[in-house]
Amino acid sequence: MRLKPAAVALIFAALPAAAAEDFVLENELALCMGCHGENGVPSEPDYPIIWGQEYFYVYTQLRDYAAQRRDNEIMSPIAAEYDRDQAKLLAEHFAAQVWPDIQADLQEGDQQIAERGITGGQCSACHGKWQGDSRIPRLAGQQVGYLLKTMLDFKNEVRMNAPDKISTMKQLDDDTIAALSRYLATVDVQ
Repeated sequence: MRLKPAAVALIFAALPAAAAEDFVLENELALCMGCHGENGVPSEPDYPIIWGQEYFYVYTQLRDYAAQRRDNEIMSPIAAEYDRDQAKLLAEHFAAQVWPDIQADLQEGDQQIAERGITGGQCSACHGKWQGDSRIPRLAGQQVGYLLKTMLDFKNEVRMNAPDKISTMKQLDDDTIAALSRYLATVDVQ
């Protein structure tokens, strides 16, 4: 049975805070895989793929959730339980996994719209070939729903842990962001 995000958040809100010394890597990995997938494919389209994601990026996001620089009703309370070493262990584990191959479809004209958005928004200045590089997340082959939500969250100043992304996304209209998210999901992950 798969729990809805609101149910998971309620469960965590009702539990007493776990002490750092109660950390068991295998248990925490099982918790992560409940949403992010046992085979690397997340259970929901707007959850990110973290298998094979850049180590330092995963670690930083866990720390940002814990410090409320990035807010999410599920991830924030979970990440708040991890100390730095525990967050590093989790990031190390997921970075060592193989990025899953998901299927995403382009709509007609998406690639051309996305390329105009990339040029105008200068996305590739940091993200290069979309494969990531430690501090920069891999975008190639990421979930369409997650990419769309993330870009819109930056544009609408919901996600505040990367100010340069806010100004970049504000340059793009919603249709371009949607095309860009579909395009990035289809980029070869190897």
